[in-house]
Amino acid sequence: MLLGWQVIVIAAGAVLGIGWWVRRTHGTRAALVMLGLAALTLTVVWISYEVWPIESLRRGNLPVGLALFALPALAGSVIAWRRGSLDARAVGYLAVLWVTPAVLLHVSQLRLFDDASDPSFSHSLWWAGVTLSIYVAVPIAYARITGQSVRSYGLSLKFVRSEATFIALIAPAIIVLVWLISSDERFQRTYPFYDFESGGDSAVTKLVIFELAYGATFVALEFFFRGFLVFAGQPALGVHAVPVMAFAYCLIHLGKPMPECASSLIGGLILGYLALKLRSIAAGVVAHLTMAWGMDAFVIGRR
Repeated sequence: MLLGWQVIVIAAGAVLGIGWWVRRTHGTRAALVMLGLAALTLTVVWISYEVWPIESLRRGNLPVGLALFALPALAGSVIAWRRGSLDARAVGYLAVLWVTPAVLLHVSQLRLFDDASDPSFSHSLWWAGVTLSIYVAVPIAYARITGQSVRSYGLSLKFVRSEATFIALIAPAIIVLVWLISSDERFQRTYPFYDFESGGDSAVTKLVIFELAYGATFVALEFFFRGFLVFAGQPALGVHAVPVMAFAYCLIHLGKPMPECASSLIGGLILGYLALKLRSIAAGVVAHLTMAWGMDAFVIGRR
């Protein structure tokens, strides 16, 4: 089991590698901004797991959640101001970046079904329904208000034509990595979110229903983070929309096993730059579904 400082060191090494690629592709300024935001993100992760339990304070406390997600929004505000693009549309985008994750986490984690016959199943579907609804509704509302096209938020199948081979090669590596990680006790305590052993005679049916809803949330998540936050943020933040997005994306993983939280920054950066290049979120959807369903399957199999 990796210690906290080891996780941070490994994540920092991966960030440096991404920074080298960003410098070659987008220039030195983009690389420096990405490295600075990544360092800030990993510092928050370290504090949350090793110093001060930020996530335990956030649960059930919306003001703390808003304070937490103000960090990427403030970083985005500074970048937009420095670029001279902090106009009304940029302010609206940054407000969405700030408020949406905090509200979503707060509402989706409300304990409304403790008296149900299968509380875990009811809570899991509530979480999936809220997540799916907010991640889809907010970008659509923003697009209508600003006159943008929802399709411009990465809803393209260009990936299928240009990068299918890439996923065909990387998917087996993802599966092997998830298989290895699934043996960690921290992941076995966390996944699957639905405690299917409480489902009784309908456990298998309920598990299948949950996994379908679970998969849908990842499509919506990719649409919001790699789609909306990247492409709607480009006018104000340019290429820096990717690390700002990855900052917020990492923060929603606080409370999960530390290796997953830290690695979500790496995944957010890689999938963000890939979406920017392809103008599509399809690669992120495939990668995320492979990891999510693979983790649940392997954890259940190990039991």
